Amino acid sequence: MKLLVFLIKWGFPLLLVTDLGSEFLSSNFVLNISRVLRILILVLLIKEYVLNFQIIRKFKLHTFFMVFLIVLFLYLFTDRDLFDGFWVYSKILYWVLGVNILFAYGYRGVLTMEDFTKVLKRVIYVAVGFSLIFFITGFIKDDYNVAAYLILFMYPLLLFSSYGYKKNVFFIVLSAFAILITLKRGAMIAFVAGNIVYYLGNLNADFSFKKLFTGLIILLSISFAGLTYFQLQEDEVGERFEEDQFDPSNERAGSGRIGAYTRIYDLWYNSDNKMFGFGNQEDTYRNVGKRTHAHSDIFGFLYNFGIVGILLIIWLYIKVIGFYFYYRKYDRENSVVILSLFAIMVLVNFYSGMLRTTNVLYFFSVFPYLQLRVMFIKQQQQQQQQQQVIV
Repeated sequence: MKLLVFLIKWGFPLLLVTDLGSEFLSSNFVLNISRVLRILILVLLIKEYVLNFQIIRKFKLHTFFMVFLIVLFLYLFTDRDLFDGFWVYSKILYWVLGVNILFAYGYRGVLTMEDFTKVLKRVIYVAVGFSLIFFITGFIKDDYNVAAYLILFMYPLLLFSSYGYKKNVFFIVLSAFAILITLKRGAMIAFVAGNIVYYLGNLNADFSFKKLFTGLIILLSISFAGLTYFQLQEDEVGERFEEDQFDPSNERAGSGRIGAYTRIYDLWYNSDNKMFGFGNQEDTYRNVGKRTHAHSDIFGFLYNFGIVGILLIIWLYIKVIGFYFYYRKYDRENSVVILSLFAIMVLVNFYSGMLRTTNVLYFFSVFPYLQLRVMFIKQQQQQQQQQQVIV
């Protein structure tokens, strides 16, 4: 347990260093450091999952996550390249077990929300540092993603720990900068949408003029910085944000996503594989000579797993919304972070995809700490009731 806690606290930031370092240096050696470290963490996650199973069973998303893993494991044997299929599955296993372990460790008090928030802050520093390096050297033009989606996935927990933009404002601004500098359209759209939902929902839950002005100042500052940056990068912005890129009738819109999604849907609809799909990772074999994923959880799951895949995603949405109503009964003000997460998730599921990457562990990490907060509130309520009975 101590080793895994140490690796979460310091190994997670190191993973980003080795991931981005391997890209920048084009080094397989540095990349292999990332792989070995992730394999070590995964082995420890499996071990800790078994040891903490009785605690993890209390986690409200546990059942869904286990069914999700079982279904995808069964589909593994339909993969043309079984080894590659297992490698991708190991990434999914990594984040699912990771989220469950965060609940168990939080429950036992060995890795609190404050501890994990410190991990996020370390990762943000690394992400911003590499974003600047990529930008200054011009490398960002070849790999403009950098850590945009990673920062986006960490954002729900960062918002939750900000308590209505009251804390961690510096890291919220850094997150906006790290996403903005990449000009990654999908991450920027989801980031803006998540903030709007959070700000309006939080304001509605507990209105105050101080909260109104604080939120507006933060949002306007980020907007001003964004507009200034867009002005400086006019040529790049013109290419990535021209009107045709947002035209649903244009097949080349969204860097060709509209055309790709249309073809994926037509292939699925006109096949005999509507219920169970074409098989694991079959979306990568659509184009002869080039393996490219669907760039969408929705269309990727539809093509690979058919209606079964879409039902898994719908079930996930139902669980998240159900969690929102569960949490709202105990903490209405902070419950809006779940709606913000939901907005980000739906958008990214549609036009990018998140479920195949280890970094999604950060995205769902907010749920263990939300549930642990409810358990703490209920415990306090019980203690108060006992004291009243004694009096």
